Amino acid sequence: MAATLHGADPATAETWTIDQDEEKSLTKIIVRNVNDLTVAGLRRMCSHYGTVVDVFKIKSGGTAFIEFSTDTEAGLAIQQLNQKLGFNYNAELAQPKETLHSVEPDASAPPQPDEDWEQVSAKRRFNVGFSLPLLINFPERDTLATNANYRAKEGTLRRTDPESFFRIYKVLETFETKKTLDYNPEELRKRVESFQKSYANEQNRFDGETLVYEGLTAKESALFDVTRCVVCKGYGFSYCKGCKTYYCSVQHQRQHYDEHNRICHKRAGGEVAAQSDASEVGKKVEIATKPQEVLTRDPLPEKAKVFITAILTPDRIYVRSAHPAADTMYLATLGEFACAGLTAVPVQNSKEPTAGDIYLAMYEPLGVHGRVLVTEVGPERSKCAFIDHGKVDFVSNGDLLLIEDTELMYRKVLIYKVCLTDITDEHGEHEKAMQYLAKLRDRPLHMKYRLEANNIVDVQLQTPEGESVNEQINRLIIIPPFGRDSNQYDSNGRGDAKNGAFVMYKEIPQSEPSFGESKQIMILNRTTVLLDSRITWIAMSDLPYLENLQRMLESYGKKVAEFRQSYVPREGEMCLVRCLNRWYRGVCYETAGDGKPAIFLCDYGSMTLVDLSNIRKIPPQLATKTMRTHDGVVEHLAEAKAGGLTLDSIFLDIYLPENEPICADISQRTVTVGLPGAEQEETYTVLNLHELSALIKSRQAE
Repeated sequence: MAATLHGADPATAETWTIDQDEEKSLTKIIVRNVNDLTVAGLRRMCSHYGTVVDVFKIKSGGTAFIEFSTDTEAGLAIQQLNQKLGFNYNAELAQPKETLHSVEPDASAPPQPDEDWEQVSAKRRFNVGFSLPLLINFPERDTLATNANYRAKEGTLRRTDPESFFRIYKVLETFETKKTLDYNPEELRKRVESFQKSYANEQNRFDGETLVYEGLTAKESALFDVTRCVVCKGYGFSYCKGCKTYYCSVQHQRQHYDEHNRICHKRAGGEVAAQSDASEVGKKVEIATKPQEVLTRDPLPEKAKVFITAILTPDRIYVRSAHPAADTMYLATLGEFACAGLTAVPVQNSKEPTAGDIYLAMYEPLGVHGRVLVTEVGPERSKCAFIDHGKVDFVSNGDLLLIEDTELMYRKVLIYKVCLTDITDEHGEHEKAMQYLAKLRDRPLHMKYRLEANNIVDVQLQTPEGESVNEQINRLIIIPPFGRDSNQYDSNGRGDAKNGAFVMYKEIPQSEPSFGESKQIMILNRTTVLLDSRITWIAMSDLPYLENLQRMLESYGKKVAEFRQSYVPREGEMCLVRCLNRWYRGVCYETAGDGKPAIFLCDYGSMTLVDLSNIRKIPPQLATKTMRTHDGVVEHLAEAKAGGLTLDSIFLDIYLPENEPICADISQRTVTVGLPGAEQEETYTVLNLHELSALIKSRQAE
């Protein structure tokens, strides 16, 4: 293409002509070994990867050229065609032929490079590992929701819980929340030491986190008015008014009935007292023998103060009444179940767990046993709802304990499932909202609600200081978009002129690999495995974290998808990237003059060229999420390749498959690199893939 300067003399116009090369397109690909495919067949096959602009097939040789509308579609076609098992398409970008011009050498001119900078840069980026991010098949996980369990017409679950107190539609997982202490360890230690000095007793000690009581002195015992059950010597909660005999449960009262009549008659000094107390005990026994074997609950006042007991999602929680009488009853109930768990026997000693039954299980946050409703039984563990807390968890079948006291088993439910109103449905910082709710557990909250079909809905919570809990939850979840106004960018489209916030890749936290044998991992990228035996991988246990992060990026990407102002990131800066209509975290690897910088998608280990129209500024909330993807060297692969092992696409699909779980031993290795006198130690991760290792060993044995 030639351009003529304005005002040039037509007679000498050639002397003013500036040659400009046509911009080389990266939208054409070449495909080989397609003898059996027609032009229509090629167009139909490649239409799955994008818009096919043109197809040309050479009559002989089995080679065809396909042109797509964008370079992204061309790259996807190359990746997918080369991954087809049993075919050898050898797809790659089609580079246009260059015509060499005959020119006279000019000794005075400086030496010219063989290729312009843009072409070299584009080639180098593609050759060093240009690839598209893997579309991960995230595995299905066991859900803690119980809604599906209540749909079953058979079984005793709906009969035990007819009001559906524990019918839960969703339980949100947390991934980065660290278990925090609700107290200051140093302050606790000082208080314990002060107590031990005041009441010296060698049997009481502090084991680091818990104060252990193994005995009380006579002086210490005198400080407490302790009553004991006459049958088991445990704590006594009820007693006979005539003789002050204490019992821990109705069952032990019934067991002691005959002997109690004689004792009570002797101490009361009359037949009337004995008959009266015997009648009273008999009535209690009769009531205990015919309990209502369903879960019941008293209604909650329209305006009440409540404590949070469990957090399912930012808008679904369990609460209990903060009224002093209700609070005392609740704590006493927890104490009774904790005591019952000390002597309870495993369920499996007499039968198998059954959905709808009520047992005891260890409630980890308190370290005591609590009452659970089994909603689903599995071969090794069962899904259980903790009736007095609202938490749902999987419990090992061997850890479920029987409740002998029927009255205790069907004690009234004292917690309520509530639905907060006007909570955003954005998939944002849910974890921050749940952390905020967790900090409010021990604070009495004012609650207003509406009752609909026995469900507590439209709930509004307020702190004692008058702060709206609902509004604060929304402020924590919602991630405000960057770049809505053009004045947030400088004249070059670089940076955020309003707040200057940006995050560099080196600032992103990186999780440590879980070293050990027989670890389940997934390969995300193997583009350079033939060059340096390296792959990008992630632990299968971290896939839920990556899936949650991907949903957050997609949710935020919808907000900024229509922004027109382009954003040019710095080299090494984190940014938000749209690729194949999906949003990813990326780091700018290299900024080129062609408007398509090289972006490394750090969570997937792939390098790609991205148009500036598909790059957005990423907020720090998303940029600083921990990266759980790792780089590793496949052990023995280089030696096997040197020994004659053919590492073609079929071999890689069998022994280094992407997008499926594989078993590997993960270790670390440190080597010394560098010139003498300037050596440095380099540490890298080594992956011993079981199936590949077995193949290499069998070849060596031959």
